[in-house]
Amino acid sequence: MLFEREDWKLFRNIETLPQKAGVPKDKLSLLVCKELTDNALDVCGECEIGFEDGFFYIKDQGPGMDPGLFAINRPLKSSKYLRLPTRGALGNGLRVVAGAVAATGGRLLVATGGENYRIHCQKDGSALTESLGPYYEEGTKISVSLGQMEIDPAWANLALQYARGQTYQGKTSPYWYTSENFFELFQAYSGPVRELIAQFDGCSKKAGKLSRRYPYGAAAASLTFADTEALLAELRTLVTKTNPERLGRIGELEYWKGYYRSCGTFTVGSVRGVHEAEIPFVVETYADFADEPQITVLLNKSPVTGEVHIFCNKSELKIFGCGFRHYFKAKPARLLINVMTPYVPIVTDGKEPDLGVMTETIGTSITKAVNKVKKSLPAAQARMRSQKEIVAACLEEAIAKAGGNGEYRFSLRQLYYAVRPYVIRELGKEPDYAYFCKDLIGGYETEHGDIPMMYRDDRGTLYHPHEGRDIPIGTIAVENYRKPAWTFNKVLYIEKEGFFNVLKEKKLPEKYDMALLTSKGYASRAVKDLLDALGEDGEEITFFCIHDADAYGTTIYDTLQNETKARPGRKVKIINLGLEPEEAVLMGLEVEKVEVSSRQRGVAGYISPAWKDWLQEYRVELNAMSTPQFIAWLEGKIRAYDQGKVIPPEKVMTEYLDGKLLAELKERIADRILLKNNHEAQAAAAFREVKQSFSDRQIRLTEIVPAELARQPVQLWREVVAEVGGEVLRNCPF
Repeated sequence: MLFEREDWKLFRNIETLPQKAGVPKDKLSLLVCKELTDNALDVCGECEIGFEDGFFYIKDQGPGMDPGLFAINRPLKSSKYLRLPTRGALGNGLRVVAGAVAATGGRLLVATGGENYRIHCQKDGSALTESLGPYYEEGTKISVSLGQMEIDPAWANLALQYARGQTYQGKTSPYWYTSENFFELFQAYSGPVRELIAQFDGCSKKAGKLSRRYPYGAAAASLTFADTEALLAELRTLVTKTNPERLGRIGELEYWKGYYRSCGTFTVGSVRGVHEAEIPFVVETYADFADEPQITVLLNKSPVTGEVHIFCNKSELKIFGCGFRHYFKAKPARLLINVMTPYVPIVTDGKEPDLGVMTETIGTSITKAVNKVKKSLPAAQARMRSQKEIVAACLEEAIAKAGGNGEYRFSLRQLYYAVRPYVIRELGKEPDYAYFCKDLIGGYETEHGDIPMMYRDDRGTLYHPHEGRDIPIGTIAVENYRKPAWTFNKVLYIEKEGFFNVLKEKKLPEKYDMALLTSKGYASRAVKDLLDALGEDGEEITFFCIHDADAYGTTIYDTLQNETKARPGRKVKIINLGLEPEEAVLMGLEVEKVEVSSRQRGVAGYISPAWKDWLQEYRVELNAMSTPQFIAWLEGKIRAYDQGKVIPPEKVMTEYLDGKLLAELKERIADRILLKNNHEAQAAAAFREVKQSFSDRQIRLTEIVPAELARQPVQLWREVVAEVGGEVLRNCPF
């Protein structure tokens, strides 16, 4: 069965109105008050808002309005099709207001043109006006209640607060439209061509001449796309592009310490025609430091309906939302951003702007405004050093302290504790350990080389096939590691150590002469150094990597193979066996949705753009495979690159065989000679004779051992007793 519903009906239902309004249900009252205030300010430049008898009201001194505009079933009528730096964007606001009243069972009163009306939303979407008597004041007054929904005028108050400064005095520009927009403008206009042309900047006196090619009084909507394409080209030859400075501004505000204004343009391409739009804009940023970060974003002096978030992570301010992202070093700050522009792409019916087209200019403006605040601070505050600067200043002293002026080896963790007091003393907070290890010390070693005598704790494991040994991998372990000759010719790096037991149980390492290696996630420095050492061993080794099909997994392979701040790229080629996202989906493995992130997840460069986007929302774990499936999948991957079992050169095998034969023969012959000469009886007789000759020396062990240990405290008592025995035998006749 098919059901049909006209689009306007979405406005009168509280469940569907948010999709047309572009805001969630809990922000509908904010939007209602803002839309009414925006319209009044665009008409008059000033207005009055407040509460009266349970209604939110707005009053202006404008020319009045048609109450019929509150019908929700009407076509979209609006002056906003003409692109101007005004507060409205699409003219959808009055339908949202009427829809909110109808959906909540509220009331809508309009006083205009000398008459008071109550607006009743009808079942067919029309607006029935009930006259309530005369209205004796100038202009228009609109009063709204939203049933049981509490009205929040915060957005309206912001619009009113910043309704100041300069406004745009010109008309719309032909450069502000693409071919498609210009055609749609003419299609939406009910008047003649000449009248519409006169609305363009610099064209009012030339409108008659420009419209001569069309029949007298020809309707704008009668023009074809080819007509408007030619007309737009002609209009552009008559006028110059608008300087962004003309668009208007709020201007400096005395209660903000930092202010910065910048201008720019962005382009919107045309698909059907040849004319792209060139949109000018002005960005004003106001800044001040605060205990908690805050941000308010205005578009043409009115708050945007989209969410823009700000938070402080360590010493970095992060801002994102409405298509915009900006991260920079700063203390917690409160920011106000105002964008003046005749047009900005929107992403919802509720006019949420896509500020991504202005990212660079907005970002620069924010940084400049915050820097002005820094300069206004007292010298002591302005010179507060970052954790990075503090660590750089005290690092040599901390290294000397941790290692006893170069006498002892020390760990990265010990160096952290040597640095810690300096950071706490100056910043009043604990240094961040992860940032200290990866960025500060990693960056220092990238520039100056590894810190002498410092080691990193074990953070990985190497499993040797055929020997059954798990070897912890850390700085010291790698320094002392010696690969057993001709034991394995493959190394498999696994993201998770948990797979070790599965593979060992099925003896895959022995089957393929393959060592297993992990560092529980990203490869540590020690693991990378071990791989390079194995590659230089002289024996040919194939290196593999497997990982989960997620953003993190792809970068595990990337950082394992390629150059990082900490280490140059591997000296060996590592073969990436997957699991890759496309492969996981084709295998029908369970797909997990990942938690939405405030910033783009890093994905390795070898992943295609489409799958990079997929990895922002989804992932598939290796664990999604059953054990038999995982073993089969891995073996299939390995076989594609398998060079076979370890088979040394003939000389190596011959020497090994000779050595084994010789050792076995020596043992057999020695046993035969000893047995023939009754060596056990001879040894027992000799022992009795030695004991009898040196019994006095044995009694003195209680004196000799303590004295020797006091002289050489690094020794064990057994070593001292063994030395005594050696001296006895040196004087023995046997």
